[in-house]
Amino acid sequence: MCEPEEVPQSVWSRWILDAIRKIRSQKQRPSVERICHAIRQHHNYHEDVVAEHLEAAVKECAVLKVFNKGQSSYKDPGGLQNRTLRIEKGSDLSKVVAKAVRELGERDGSTIKSIEKYIRQSHTVVEGPDVELKNVLRMATKRAVARNLILQDGKNFKYNYNHQSPSSKKKQEAKRSVGGGEEHDASKPREGPRRRSRLEM
Repeated sequence: MCEPEEVPQSVWSRWILDAIRKIRSQKQRPSVERICHAIRQHHNYHEDVVAEHLEAAVKECAVLKVFNKGQSSYKDPGGLQNRTLRIEKGSDLSKVVAKAVRELGERDGSTIKSIEKYIRQSHTVVEGPDVELKNVLRMATKRAVARNLILQDGKNFKYNYNHQSPSSKKKQEAKRSVGGGEEHDASKPREGPRRRSRLEM
């Protein structure tokens, strides 16, 4: 199957988004390998060429690149725009910021500018009167750092994978208390034989 020498990036972006939707419909993670395979089923291009245009689509914000548990995947930003983020004075976006930093997964950390770009890509942002997302994010990053959700490295922010949420701490404490109860119950059967021996006497 022959392809024209040059295909506009807009066409590549459409092919890539079609591949992402197809992979998602199969309940799979749209990785570089799967996207390359899906496109090569219809278009005769080398994997390196597909990967190059995939990164170009990310830079043009036509495709959203996210990281989760050390693995990268790609999303259709249009499919995420139904998530509305309303911002008012005093809005606490520390958890939104932490999630953005985690999914961006940038090795050297993410700047406030890249966090803002990601949030605008993945949400329909509705800003209240006299409220700017950039200013709210500055406060949110400070709160997220104070809560150990993210770590600050100069002007960059990294996700704190060692952070434990209050709910996970409660679960661990509950497990410990249950474990303690089991140890207490385990001692009861040992009392049984002693009682029977007294009755026999």
